Amino acid sequence: MQLAIRTRRVLAAMLIGFATPGCATATAPAPVETAVKSGPWGGQHIAMTVAASGTDIEFDCGKATVPGAIETDNNGAFTAAGTFQPERPGPTRPDAPPPRPMRLSGTVKDDSMQVTIVLTDQNEEVGTFSLTFGGAPRLVKCR
Repeated sequence: MQLAIRTRRVLAAMLIGFATPGCATATAPAPVETAVKSGPWGGQHIAMTVAASGTDIEFDCGKATVPGAIETDNNGAFTAAGTFQPERPGPTRPDAPPPRPMRLSGTVKDDSMQVTIVLTDQNEEVGTFSLTFGGAPRLVKCR
């Protein structure tokens, strides 16, 4: 008789544990990170060439690089660090200013990307751009 009562209590405790929210021991799946699609991206005043090894960006009056792949989260959001090199009209001078640290952040969905570039040494925004995968860049070079 004692064994039957204990068995029922154990079964009841197990059923309550399975039915109670938050008591499950399974963990939520980890966020999946994927890289921004490799290849050419273009838009007004910007051209990007994305690769797993790094990204090269050209602006009307500057260029930038981001080392390595640009990883996105489940929502397509990304943030990456790199360097920005301002350009001026005329030939490149030997006393050109040094590259500046920058942050690239934005979102990508299918073949569309929104990106904001901020120079992090003085929190100066270069701009926000819309790009399309395989799209032709529309640059107006300052040279």
